[in-house]
Amino acid sequence: MNAPSHLEREPETLSVIQALADEAHRPLEDVDRIFAETFEKLDSDARIKDFLILLTSKTVRDELRK
Repeated sequence: MNAPSHLEREPETLSVIQALADEAHRPLEDVDRIFAETFEKLDSDARIKDFLILLTSKTVRDELRK
């Protein structure tokens, strides 16, 4: 059995995911899954990766508001 993906993330990334979950009143696991999927999509196309966490956060926040 694999550990939940949020347990494997950097502390800074986990705090972003936790804040998004709190803001959206959604379970951490749901937001973590959405965050991971979004990050993978953006990371695969990115040439400059300095702001991927920020861009992923904004994209996930927008998705959770829908």
